[in-house]
Amino acid sequence: MLKRYPSIQSMQAFLQAARAGSFSSAARQLSLTHSAISQQIRTLEDFVGQPLFVREGARVVLTDAGALFANQLADGFEQIDRALSFVKERAVKQSITLDVDPELAQSWLVARLPALLDGLTGTSLTLLSAPRHDRSAFERVDLALRYGYGEWDGFENALICGDRLTVVGSPELLKARGLDAPLTPEQVFGLPLLGYTKRSWIPWLDAAGLPPAEPEAIAVFDNAAGLIAAASAGVGAGLACGLLAADARRDGRLIELTKVEIPTHYNLYAVWPQDKAARVAPLVDAIRELVARTVSPADRP
Repeated sequence: MLKRYPSIQSMQAFLQAARAGSFSSAARQLSLTHSAISQQIRTLEDFVGQPLFVREGARVVLTDAGALFANQLADGFEQIDRALSFVKERAVKQSITLDVDPELAQSWLVARLPALLDGLTGTSLTLLSAPRHDRSAFERVDLALRYGYGEWDGFENALICGDRLTVVGSPELLKARGLDAPLTPEQVFGLPLLGYTKRSWIPWLDAAGLPPAEPEAIAVFDNAAGLIAAASAGVGAGLACGLLAADARRDGRLIELTKVEIPTHYNLYAVWPQDKAARVAPLVDAIRELVARTVSPADRP
C-alpha cells in the first residue's frame, strides 16, 4: 500500500516560514498570499497531528515538534535536490548488470575490464559474483558468465569458447628438480600434484596412456583460480583450462609441462533472460572477442 504524504508546496511553505519567522515574509518570497501560506501550514499540522508554530507577537516561532520537523525536512529537500541534479539535463548511461563466475573474474576478467569498457561506449557495468549453484541469479541480472554444460532451461545461452586442459606448473618447480619441459606423463607424476574438487585427473591419464587411477594430491582446491595461483607459486603441478591460465602462462609464471591435452566439456557460457537478448548482444560480442584473443594459438607462449 502506497503511503500518502503532504504536498511539496505545503512543506516548502513550512520551511520558508520557519526560516523567516513570519507567514507574511514567507508568502512574499514564495509569491503567495498570506492566507495561502496559513492554509498550507494548517494542512500540514493536521497531517502531523500537532502544532508546528506558536505566535509570539508579530512573529511565529517553531514548537519543539516544528523544530524537529524543520531539521529533518531540510535534509530531505537537500537529498531531493541532489537526486535531481544527477539526472537533470544530462544523458544517463545505460547500465548492465553482469554476473561473473568467481574463477573467471579472478583469473581473467579483471585484467580485461579496461578493454571491455572501452568497447561499450555509453554503458556502465555492475559486476556481481553469485554462487555457482544460484540459478535464481539469472533472473536478477542482464547477463551471466558461467561454466557449465549449456543446460539452463528457460534462459538463452551461447557458448563463449571451447577449451582444453593441460598440466601446468611453474618454471621454478622444474628448476628445483633439474627438469626441463616438456616432461613425459610419468615425470609429471613424480612432481607434487594439485587437485581440483570439480575435476578428475582420470580423463587426462587416459589420454596419456597411463592407468586410470586418481593420484594423490598434496592440496585440493574448490576454486580453479586458487589452484592456478598455487601452481604459479611453485606449490605443485595441476590441470588447468587454457582461458583461466592464459595470463599466468603469458607472464611466464606457468608453463605447460607436457604435450598431452584434453578438450574440456565444462565450458564458459553466456546466459541471459529471454527478454534481454538485444540489450546484452553487444556485451556478449565484446566478451567473445576478448576470449578469442586470449586463447588463440598465436597468443600462446
